[in-house]
Amino acid sequence: MMKYQTIADKNIIACFILIIFLGFIVYSNSINSGFIWDDHLLVKDNLYIRNLPNIGKFFSGAISTDTNVKYFFYRPLQMISYAIEYSLWKLDARGYHLVNIFLHILVALAIFWFILLLYDDIFLACLTAILFVVHPMHIESVSYISGLSDTLGALFIFICLSLYIRSKSYVIVGLTYIAALLSRETGLILPVLILVYHFAFRKKINFKYFLFILEITFAYILLRIIFFKPEIVCLTSISQRFLGFFAALTTYLRLLVFPFDLHMAYGLKTFSLIHANVITGFLIFVFLLFYALRKKKDNELIFFSIFWFLIALLPVSNIYPINAYMSEHWLYIPSIGFFLILAKGLIYLYKKKFCYPVAIISIIALLTFYSLLTIRQNEYWKNPVFFYKRALKYAPYDLRLYINLGNAYADIGRFQRAIYWYKKALIHAPNNWKLYLNLGAAYADMGRLQKAIYWYKKALKINPDSISIYNNLGVLYVRFGKCKEAISSYRKALEINPDYARAYFGLAEAYFYDKQYNLAIKYCDEAVKFQYNVPKEFLDMLSSYRK
Repeated sequence: MMKYQTIADKNIIACFILIIFLGFIVYSNSINSGFIWDDHLLVKDNLYIRNLPNIGKFFSGAISTDTNVKYFFYRPLQMISYAIEYSLWKLDARGYHLVNIFLHILVALAIFWFILLLYDDIFLACLTAILFVVHPMHIESVSYISGLSDTLGALFIFICLSLYIRSKSYVIVGLTYIAALLSRETGLILPVLILVYHFAFRKKINFKYFLFILEITFAYILLRIIFFKPEIVCLTSISQRFLGFFAALTTYLRLLVFPFDLHMAYGLKTFSLIHANVITGFLIFVFLLFYALRKKKDNELIFFSIFWFLIALLPVSNIYPINAYMSEHWLYIPSIGFFLILAKGLIYLYKKKFCYPVAIISIIALLTFYSLLTIRQNEYWKNPVFFYKRALKYAPYDLRLYINLGNAYADIGRFQRAIYWYKKALIHAPNNWKLYLNLGAAYADMGRLQKAIYWYKKALKINPDSISIYNNLGVLYVRFGKCKEAISSYRKALEINPDYARAYFGLAEAYFYDKQYNLAIKYCDEAVKFQYNVPKEFLDMLSSYRK
């Protein structure tokens, strides 16, 4: 018995090493990627994460010092993770990418352990986890810094499910479930997945235990309803969104089998009842449902995998309106159902007489195919300009891509190109104050003061409560020696948000160049108190005026 146990332990260790190795190999070329899309909002330009004492504010739903930022998600653990990471490597994007890769590998290891608990089959657990870790569909969750909520939420879900199966401790299971909910809203599917587990494996439900899980679920939902009501403007009816789910289902399954043309520009689309993807998706849905129910008695793996896939898609089915009809990273947890069936099929082939070589070749070919596609897809994320231009091929009228492409050009100093894309976006969104703000910033970087002020003031007419606009005006005025105007702008920013550390430093600069050194010292100290990273050169200049 001990001999077999030792062999099993060695096999488990070998699987762990293989999962870690493959996970790092396929994503190692993403480490040198930078910040893209929401990474700027959540990390690069986010002053809140630069101050660890702000951690408490993340639990109140705040994510940024800009009160005009609308973020419709409640993910405090994601923001806390960014704050901790910032304290370690500031704005070195490589650190954030390494953490994402590390978490993705941890999720794969947690999947391995979860499948092993369910089926006591090391080969099945290992192959499922390996298929998961190398598949290119997960790039949005791994190579995209803002995808941290996917990996973090999934990690806690799989840990929680494994503990639920093995542990009798309500407290530990409850804490991991809460962690899953505070990482990403998809944690809400956990009670339903637990029911699927009980039905698939005919395990008796401990109602007291399950009631405890439900109490946490309802407490979380109540908290969200009372304190964090999202201001979502829904432009589509529930029937339109329902059709979108079936269209998405078709695309999801195609991308799992043939993961080509991956991108982030799906957006909000409406589909007719006779759209080919809708009809195909509906037929697939009905087939999967009936096939799973038919196999419930004689093939628990099929039943469990199909229901896992469909139920894990529920939070992103658009029954409750969200920001797109589909997104590749939404498959992060549902895809386990697909990989479990695929792994079982390959193992079945492996065990068939005379099919052993075919199975081995198929497994190697499939893993190589997925791995090479992942490595290639990672390259697209390294160059933001190329990334957005490529996305525009799939969504040529996506306003967000115009803006992001403009930002990408501005980041590399190509301000005329940035202005071109901002103005192109302005045609479609003349009341978007951020476009005016971006235009002002581009002209300011070109040294065209009057043009910059013109666009900033247009932005203020649309949104007079934006600290970003007042801050940018302040920076501009200081740069061109207009200290009185700069002081006025920074003070208005602080009236809107007294915790805005950048405005305190701006006031310190403005007062210093206006030769009001005592006030410069006062506001510099305030900036330091709010954990603003005051440049050493400025501190040195100010030191000679301190008494």
